[in-house]
Amino acid sequence: MRKLLILDDHPLYREGVVAALRAATPSAAVLCAASPDEALAVLATHPDVELAMVDLKLGAHDGIAALATIGVAHPGIVRVLISAECSATVLCAAARAGAQGFLPKSHSAAQLLAALELLLDGGVYWPPADAPRDHAEHASGATSPTALTARQLEVLQLLSRGLSNAAIGAHLGVTERTVKAHLQSVFEQLEVHSRVQALIRARELGLLQHALYWQ
Repeated sequence: MRKLLILDDHPLYREGVVAALRAATPSAAVLCAASPDEALAVLATHPDVELAMVDLKLGAHDGIAALATIGVAHPGIVRVLISAECSATVLCAAARAGAQGFLPKSHSAAQLLAALELLLDGGVYWPPADAPRDHAEHASGATSPTALTARQLEVLQLLSRGLSNAAIGAHLGVTERTVKAHLQSVFEQLEVHSRVQALIRARELGLLQHALYWQ
């Protein structure tokens, strides 16, 4: 039986998500918490929780900080930020806190379920941000799209489709070791440290041809 946790201080939204998940997957256990401390207590009692959905705004608490705290205490749990706000700033903050994805509160039940299925299967889910990049960021000396080679851009495109290193290698006809080398170069060029951060940064720079999510 799969177990999920939703950390949200708004009962109406929380109960709506729980109802949708239970209707679609009756065998799943959906646990709830209204604060970070309550979430940690639930996770301590249920160490087999696979995924935690964390609201950005939790009253007096910060959802980004809660994401990081949960990750420290339970590093094996897939963590996802949920919010009505979908900006590049929020997405990047979530990625830095270790989130594997972002769920807009505007999503329909079908979109929510598809995203969770992808995340539980080891994928990432990053919808496009509503807000454009700040002019200051453009002037900060950020990496130019032309700094990446054609093959590195190919690797990024395949990575954005949720493919593993092995699958990318098979698609390109190269070894997995070569794919890892390309990714390391991409990380260095984009000044990031993970696949998720690379995808978000690439989208901000206009390097990807489609949004970072699948349905």
